Amino acid sequence: MLTAKVCVRYENDWTAQLQRYDVFAEFLASTFRNRRYIGLVALEADDLDAALEVIEGHDDVSEVQVIERFDADSAGRTASTIFVRGQLSQFTPLQTLMYEGFLPLGSTKLENGRECFDLLLEGREELADATDLLREFGAVSVERVTREFRREVTPSAAEWQEVLGTIPERQREILRLAVKRGYFKIPREITLAELAEEMGITKTTASNHMRKVQQSIIEFLAPYIALAAEGDSDLSSL
Repeated sequence: MLTAKVCVRYENDWTAQLQRYDVFAEFLASTFRNRRYIGLVALEADDLDAALEVIEGHDDVSEVQVIERFDADSAGRTASTIFVRGQLSQFTPLQTLMYEGFLPLGSTKLENGRECFDLLLEGREELADATDLLREFGAVSVERVTREFRREVTPSAAEWQEVLGTIPERQREILRLAVKRGYFKIPREITLAELAEEMGITKTTASNHMRKVQQSIIEFLAPYIALAAEGDSDLSSL
């Protein structure tokens, strides 16, 4: 068996229209009943208000509720979690994949106006069938293929939340400041002593905070980096 990341631009949906605002989104939860749709979506955009107007103004959408809203780490970008309710005018790519017996793994992602799915497949013939099916909705691309099934390649949202929730506020503060001031750039734009002075702590304390937060993140990410290295894509035979 293999896994593949397949993306489709759903031309008749609000997801495709969001490309102009450089939106990245993750469908955290979705459910369908007949033509009714309910979804929970986390999204990040250059212009969140404009992106929300696109979603609210689509013919298939009957309700949008903003559950939370905050500044993203990226400069000038805003993130939000929204609740969406709608009445679908046609089957979606996800519905169609599931109806035809394909198995999406994890949540649907929205990247550059395209809906992206990680699919568990018997082989490349089944991958070809999936792409043919999705072409009914718009342009399709295969972004990644792994030769063997792996349960998890990237951390889940729950795992990220768990590790980030264990990092003390002072460690998060020095990490945010270090990134903002260019501490990790080559060459460095600020020294550890200067970071410590800006935070009003000693260099030793700053060093301890920095080592602990880096240790937490590196120990969390290291297994996923190893998994990714083991499953390098090979798209040449598609």
